[in-house]
Amino acid sequence: MKPPENKEIVKCDNIVVSPRGIAETSGRKVVIFVPSADIERITLNYGKSDPRPIVSMSLGVVFAIVGVAGLVEFILAPRGYRYELAMVAFGLIGASFINDALKQRYFLEVHGKKGVRRLILSKHAEQSAVQDFCNKVRTIYEYDIANQEPELK
Repeated sequence: MKPPENKEIVKCDNIVVSPRGIAETSGRKVVIFVPSADIERITLNYGKSDPRPIVSMSLGVVFAIVGVAGLVEFILAPRGYRYELAMVAFGLIGASFINDALKQRYFLEVHGKKGVRRLILSKHAEQSAVQDFCNKVRTIYEYDIANQEPELK
């Protein structure tokens, strides 16, 4: 699918669509970019945005157990701080993994020639703004954006 040239840039939250392609940004930096020549179709979903939630949950649980063990060791024998505090830090990282695996967000699955990429909108994205964004992208860039209705809130 060849993109139209000299079209306006469409932005919703942290997702930007331009004639060059579609990108997920963080601040002013591009995190994921899919060139327009590679885009075959796009699917809008609402749900767990982590592509492998079981792996993330497993790692999170292991790290959380290490963190709890470090906290218990720190409370019972407070003579050394280095190892116990490092273990507690692993526990915090594990809690972050678990949180990321469980959170519900809007995300775009971009199906392309090189596979499927997930572009995740931030937690501030509202359904009406996301739907308006998708409608603009459909009309301006003529991308095939399908809604997964059962998962949208």
